[in-house]
Amino acid sequence: MHEQEIKIPTTRNGLATFQLIVDTTIDLFYKKGYHGTTINNITTAAGIGAGTFYLYFPNKLVLYRYILTQYQHEIRKRISEKVSRVEGRFEKEKEGIKTFIKFAIENPHAYNIIWESLYIDKTIFRNYYDSFAKRYERGLKKSIEDGEMHDVNTELVSYILMGVTNFIGLKILLDLGENNEDVDQIVDQVMNIIRSGIFK
Repeated sequence: MHEQEIKIPTTRNGLATFQLIVDTTIDLFYKKGYHGTTINNITTAAGIGAGTFYLYFPNKLVLYRYILTQYQHEIRKRISEKVSRVEGRFEKEKEGIKTFIKFAIENPHAYNIIWESLYIDKTIFRNYYDSFAKRYERGLKKSIEDGEMHDVNTELVSYILMGVTNFIGLKILLDLGENNEDVDQIVDQVMNIIRSGIFK
Protein backbone atom coordinates (compact mmCIF):
# COMPACT_ATOMS: atom_id res chain seq x y z
CA MET A 1 0.00 0.00 0.00
CA HIS A 2 1.53 3.30 -1.10
CA GLU A 3 0.31 5.34 1.85
CA GLN A 4 3.22 7.74 1.45
CA GLU A 5 1.77 8.76 -1.91
CA ILE A 6 -1.55 9.77 -0.35
CA LYS A 7 -1.89 13.13 1.36
CA ILE A 8 -4.52 12.70 4.06
CA PRO A 9 -5.75 16.17 5.07
CA THR A 10 -5.89 17.40 8.66
CA THR A 11 -8.67 20.00 8.39
CA ARG A 12 -12.38 19.22 8.61
CA ASN A 13 -13.07 20.61 5.13
CA GLY A 14 -10.09 18.77 3.71
CA LEU A 15 -11.21 15.48 5.24
CA ALA A 16 -14.74 16.02 3.90
CA THR A 17 -13.39 16.58 0.37
CA PHE A 18 -11.05 13.59 0.69
CA GLN A 19 -13.96 11.36 1.72
CA LEU A 20 -16.13 12.80 -1.06
CA ILE A 21 -13.51 11.71 -3.60
CA VAL A 22 -13.36 8.22 -2.06
CA ASP A 23 -17.15 7.78 -1.88
CA THR A 24 -17.65 9.10 -5.43
CA THR A 25 -14.94 6.78 -6.74
CA ILE A 26 -16.44 3.73 -5.01
CA ASP A 27 -19.78 4.47 -6.67
CA LEU A 28 -18.18 4.95 -10.10
CA PHE A 29 -15.98 1.86 -9.82
CA TYR A 30 -19.11 -0.14 -8.96
CA LYS A 31 -21.10 1.25 -11.91
CA LYS A 32 -18.40 1.60 -14.57
CA GLY A 33 -15.52 -0.54 -13.34
CA TYR A 34 -11.97 0.59 -12.67
CA HIS A 35 -10.93 0.77 -16.32
CA GLY A 36 -14.17 2.46 -17.34
CA THR A 37 -13.71 5.24 -14.79
CA THR A 38 -11.44 8.21 -15.46
CA ILE A 39 -10.15 10.83 -13.07
CA ASN A 40 -12.26 13.32 -15.02
CA ASN A 41 -15.34 11.17 -14.29
CA ILE A 42 -14.47 11.25 -10.60
CA THR A 43 -13.86 14.99 -10.37
CA THR A 44 -16.97 15.82 -12.41
CA ALA A 45 -19.21 13.57 -10.31
CA ALA A 46 -17.68 14.93 -7.09
CA GLY A 47 -17.98 18.52 -8.29
CA ILE A 48 -14.30 19.32 -7.73
CA GLY A 49 -11.40 20.41 -9.90
CA ALA A 50 -8.66 18.07 -11.11
CA GLY A 51 -6.17 19.99 -8.96
CA THR A 52 -8.13 19.06 -5.85
CA PHE A 53 -7.97 15.37 -6.78
CA TYR A 54 -4.19 15.51 -7.26
CA LEU A 55 -3.84 17.31 -3.95
CA TYR A 56 -4.67 14.02 -2.24
CA PHE A 57 -4.02 11.23 -4.76
CA PRO A 58 -1.25 11.05 -7.38
CA ASN A 59 -3.25 8.74 -9.66
CA LYS A 60 -6.25 6.44 -9.93
CA LEU A 61 -4.34 3.26 -9.02
CA VAL A 62 -3.19 4.66 -5.68
CA LEU A 63 -6.77 5.71 -4.94
CA TYR A 64 -7.96 2.21 -5.82
CA ARG A 65 -5.37 0.65 -3.49
CA TYR A 66 -6.46 3.00 -0.73
CA ILE A 67 -10.12 1.95 -1.12
CA LEU A 68 -9.17 -1.73 -1.17
CA THR A 69 -7.08 -1.33 1.98
CA GLN A 70 -9.93 0.50 3.75
CA TYR A 71 -12.28 -2.39 2.95
CA GLN A 72 -9.69 -4.86 4.22
CA HIS A 73 -9.22 -2.97 7.50
CA GLU A 74 -12.96 -2.61 8.05
CA ILE A 75 -13.67 -6.30 7.35
CA ARG A 76 -10.88 -7.40 9.69
CA LYS A 77 -12.00 -5.01 12.40
CA ARG A 78 -15.63 -6.13 12.29
CA ILE A 79 -14.75 -9.82 12.26
CA SER A 80 -12.24 -9.39 15.07
CA GLU A 81 -14.80 -7.58 17.22
CA LYS A 82 -17.48 -10.22 16.66
CA VAL A 83 -15.35 -13.35 17.08
CA SER A 84 -13.83 -11.98 20.30
CA ARG A 85 -17.27 -12.32 21.90
CA VAL A 86 -17.58 -16.08 21.38
CA GLU A 87 -15.54 -19.07 22.57
CA GLY A 88 -14.16 -21.95 20.53
CA ARG A 89 -12.91 -22.16 16.94
CA PHE A 90 -16.18 -23.51 15.57
CA GLU A 91 -18.23 -20.62 16.97
CA LYS A 92 -15.59 -18.11 15.91
CA GLU A 93 -15.69 -19.41 12.32
CA LYS A 94 -19.48 -19.23 12.31
CA GLU A 95 -19.47 -15.67 13.64
CA GLY A 96 -16.73 -14.64 11.19
CA ILE A 97 -18.66 -15.89 8.16
CA LYS A 98 -21.87 -14.21 9.31
CA THR A 99 -20.03 -10.93 9.93
CA PHE A 100 -18.37 -10.93 6.50
CA ILE A 101 -21.63 -11.67 4.68
CA LYS A 102 -23.51 -8.98 6.59
CA PHE A 103 -20.71 -6.52 5.76
CA ALA A 104 -21.05 -7.45 2.06
CA ILE A 105 -24.83 -6.90 2.20
CA GLU A 106 -24.27 -3.44 3.75
CA ASN A 107 -21.46 -2.67 1.25
CA PRO A 108 -22.48 -4.31 -2.05
CA HIS A 109 -19.81 -2.32 -3.90
CA ALA A 110 -17.07 -4.12 -1.96
CA TYR A 111 -17.24 -7.44 -3.82
CA ASN A 112 -16.93 -5.78 -7.23
CA ILE A 113 -14.06 -3.56 -6.18
CA ILE A 114 -12.11 -6.31 -4.38
CA TRP A 115 -12.46 -8.91 -7.13
CA GLU A 116 -11.73 -6.42 -9.90
CA SER A 117 -8.17 -6.23 -8.57
CA LEU A 118 -7.56 -9.54 -10.38
CA TYR A 119 -7.94 -7.65 -13.68
CA ILE A 120 -6.16 -4.48 -12.55
CA ASP A 121 -3.02 -5.97 -11.03
CA LYS A 122 -2.81 -9.66 -10.05
CA THR A 123 -0.23 -8.78 -7.40
CA ILE A 124 -2.82 -6.63 -5.58
CA PHE A 125 -5.35 -9.49 -5.73
CA ARG A 126 -2.81 -12.05 -4.54
CA ASN A 127 -1.56 -9.86 -1.71
CA TYR A 128 -5.11 -9.09 -0.57
CA TYR A 129 -6.04 -12.74 -0.08
CA ASP A 130 -2.57 -13.86 0.98
CA SER A 131 -2.58 -11.39 3.87
CA PHE A 132 -6.04 -12.59 4.94
CA ALA A 133 -4.89 -16.23 4.76
CA LYS A 134 -1.80 -15.60 6.87
CA ARG A 135 -3.87 -13.95 9.61
CA TYR A 136 -6.37 -16.80 9.37
CA GLU A 137 -3.60 -19.36 9.79
CA ARG A 138 -2.51 -17.93 13.14
CA GLY A 139 -5.93 -18.60 14.62
CA LEU A 140 -6.12 -22.07 13.08
CA LYS A 141 -2.71 -23.06 14.44
CA LYS A 142 -3.75 -21.93 17.91
CA SER A 143 -6.89 -24.06 17.60
CA ILE A 144 -4.79 -27.10 16.68
CA GLU A 145 -2.55 -26.48 19.70
CA ASP A 146 -5.66 -26.22 21.89
CA GLY A 147 -6.97 -29.54 20.58
CA GLU A 148 -10.02 -28.05 18.86
CA MET A 149 -9.00 -29.14 15.36
CA HIS A 150 -7.25 -32.01 13.64
CA ASP A 151 -3.61 -31.45 12.68
CA VAL A 152 -4.35 -30.11 9.21
CA ASN A 153 -2.56 -28.00 6.62
CA THR A 154 -3.57 -24.59 8.01
CA GLU A 155 -2.71 -22.70 4.83
CA LEU A 156 -4.98 -24.95 2.77
CA VAL A 157 -7.77 -24.80 5.36
CA SER A 158 -7.57 -20.99 5.46
CA TYR A 159 -8.20 -20.85 1.70
CA ILE A 160 -10.97 -23.47 1.92
CA LEU A 161 -12.78 -21.44 4.58
CA MET A 162 -12.24 -18.16 2.71
CA GLY A 163 -13.65 -19.84 -0.39
CA VAL A 164 -16.73 -21.00 1.50
CA THR A 165 -17.23 -17.52 2.94
CA ASN A 166 -16.81 -15.77 -0.41
CA PHE A 167 -19.17 -17.99 -2.36
CA ILE A 168 -21.86 -18.28 0.28
CA GLY A 169 -21.68 -14.48 0.38
CA LEU A 170 -22.13 -14.35 -3.41
CA LYS A 171 -25.05 -16.78 -3.23
CA ILE A 172 -26.83 -14.47 -0.80
CA LEU A 173 -25.77 -11.18 -2.37
CA LEU A 174 -26.65 -12.21 -5.94
CA ASP A 175 -29.73 -14.11 -4.76
CA LEU A 176 -28.53 -17.35 -6.33
CA GLY A 177 -30.67 -20.41 -5.68
CA GLU A 178 -33.37 -20.22 -3.04
CA ASN A 179 -33.92 -19.04 0.53
CA ASN A 180 -31.30 -16.30 0.84
CA GLU A 181 -33.20 -14.12 3.29
CA ASP A 182 -31.87 -15.50 6.58
CA VAL A 183 -28.09 -15.13 6.72
CA ASP A 184 -27.80 -16.66 10.18
CA GLN A 185 -29.75 -19.76 9.17
CA ILE A 186 -27.73 -20.28 5.99
CA VAL A 187 -24.41 -19.92 7.82
CA ASP A 188 -25.59 -22.28 10.57
CA GLN A 189 -26.28 -24.90 7.88
CA VAL A 190 -22.89 -24.29 6.27
CA MET A 191 -21.10 -24.73 9.60
CA ASN A 192 -23.00 -27.94 10.37
CA ILE A 193 -21.86 -29.33 7.01
CA ILE A 194 -18.26 -28.28 7.76
CA ARG A 195 -18.45 -29.98 11.15
CA SER A 196 -20.07 -33.22 10.00
CA GLY A 197 -18.61 -33.50 6.49
CA ILE A 198 -20.36 -34.31 3.22
CA PHE A 199 -19.09 -37.79 2.36
CA LYS A 200 -20.32 -41.03 3.97
